[in-house]
Amino acid sequence: MEERLIMNRITYRKQIQLLVVSFAVTIVLRIVIEQTLYETVGKQVLLNLVIRRLFYKFVFQRILCPIVVIKVPSWFAQIILLFVFITSRITIVGEKELERIEKEKQRVIFAFWHGNYTLLLFSFRMKNAVALVHSSFRGDLMAQLASVFKYRIVRISRYRRSIMPFIKAIKEGYPGFIAVDGPLGPPRETKAGAIHIARKSGAEIIPLAVQARRGFLLNRWDNHCIPLPFNDITVSIGKPIVVKDGDSLEVKREEVTSSLLELTQVN
Repeated sequence: MEERLIMNRITYRKQIQLLVVSFAVTIVLRIVIEQTLYETVGKQVLLNLVIRRLFYKFVFQRILCPIVVIKVPSWFAQIILLFVFITSRITIVGEKELERIEKEKQRVIFAFWHGNYTLLLFSFRMKNAVALVHSSFRGDLMAQLASVFKYRIVRISRYRRSIMPFIKAIKEGYPGFIAVDGPLGPPRETKAGAIHIARKSGAEIIPLAVQARRGFLLNRWDNHCIPLPFNDITVSIGKPIVVKDGDSLEVKREEVTSSLLELTQVN
């Protein structure tokens, strides 16, 4: 009887040991299998993400986006603006100021409101004009459109040194164009940056107002004007504003704002 009990105990111990070993082996195998599957799937997912990223960056951003989102709309805009230009009467008020600038070979920066840049593109063009355009999606569209009307484009970003090519162009005699309340407002408030550029480049600031008799305003911060065909467009050129080294940026900023507001009200 005792021998049978001893044998049963030994058998139970072996069975328990076998159960423990089989359980441990099952856990280890499961971990190994899950780890292998995880690594395989993980690598595949990572590879898919890399491929998608590369496709988005090179195919969409470099090819499709510039063509579909920028070039195609700008082509339509060019056709519309050219039609408006052909069918409209454009009057320039203050042409004597342009004659003086050309005669004296004066460095100049034409200051205008951001909401007028579409009107300005086709209604007032100067040879070798250089325009300051912000580095953004909207700036890409604006740059594409302005280049068609023979404007040389300088892109500006948040880095201060990005303004240097524009200042260099002004010093070389290129007439500059700046939307003094851009790129994001507040509307019809001159930014101090335009005054700083005029001081650094030694250029006069020439206020420039452009207005159309017929058109509609976009519902955005600058009340951007889209002119209609068969229009009467008036370009008003203000008196020059000189910025000297000792002048206050704030005083000159207010002077430019007042001059532009006065030109706008006159029309």
